[in-house]
Amino acid sequence: MLENQRDNVATRLAKFHHRDSYISFAGHVYLTGKIDHERMRYKLYVRADGHCEGCNEIAGWTTGEWHHAEDTRGGRRCDGLCCAMWLCHQCHLRKPKFAI
Repeated sequence: MLENQRDNVATRLAKFHHRDSYISFAGHVYLTGKIDHERMRYKLYVRADGHCEGCNEIAGWTTGEWHHAEDTRGGRRCDGLCCAMWLCHQCHLRKPKFAI
């Protein structure tokens, strides 16, 4: 499937730290390495403004959790903001795997 293959132009523009991180033609983000994951975690935290996107309670940097909401590539999860939610621990426990 072409849609989940590496889009070299978008990937280069994203300036990932790890050479195996990439953006697909469908716009999904697949990350490798701690630095790229931490950068995306920070973007997700900022988007949520430090609040749980499930219950709107405070979910700080150390207590909030990154929920992968979709399985997009044969069992591999998209790491992009389009398929992620910032949740408190209790909401994360209640969320089914790969479902918003």
